[in-house]
Amino acid sequence: MKLKSEFDQYVSAAVRQKRIAHDITQADLAIGIGVSDGFISQVESPKSPSKYNLNHLNKIAKFLGCSPRDFLPENPL
Repeated sequence: MKLKSEFDQYVSAAVRQKRIAHDITQADLAIGIGVSDGFISQVESPKSPSKYNLNHLNKIAKFLGCSPRDFLPENPL
């Protein structure tokens, strides 16, 4: 099994922090962006290789009312 890269871990942690700050559950986020709540759970788990793609990040940003840039590191990792 392939582990997530440092970059993918950063992105999923940033989405999780923003999701929790908005008091949104994994299930609510999943419904909001059209994926299964199992997918959100897998992305947030460091043991799963699942990760967000750019389209996911764009939909999440729309759903949370922020910029997709909010989920990216300031500098390359």
